[in-house]
This record gives sequence, structure tokens and C-alpha cells, in this order.
Amino acid sequence: MRGTTVSEETARMEFAVKAAKHFAANPNHWSFGNIGLGEWLALRWGMGNDCVLVIRQDENQEAVNYHQLITRHS
Repeated sequence: MRGTTVSEETARMEFAVKAAKHFAANPNHWSFGNIGLGEWLALRWGMGNDCVLVIRQDENQEAVNYHQLITRHS
């Protein structure tokens, strides 16, 4: 189980929605965000390329995949 707070989960979800909107508007983009310690990075993911996988470069964070989120924001 991940040890996160409600505010961390809210920030992660807000970033996922921002990434989904970016992916919906830019169908040829496969990543969104920054690479660096503590930074959020989103990858277009899933069988239909309509999911958003959110990762953070940090030993205490796990990747979270938001299924069909891009479809909901197109």
C-alpha cells in the first residue's frame, strides 16, 4: 500500500486530467510533463491509447494508471 495523503492524491489526479486534456488535443504526443526528481510525468497508455499512466521519480511513489481518461476529455 502506498503511503500518500489526500492532497498528494488530489495533485496526482489533477495532473492526470491536465495530461488527458493535452493528449486529447495532441493525438501524436505520448508523454507529458517533466523528467526530474519529484516531477510528475504522464504517459499515454493502454490498449486503446486512452489511458494516462502517471509516475513520479521518487523511491516512495508508484505508477498509477487512469483508465480511459483521455476519452473522457476529448
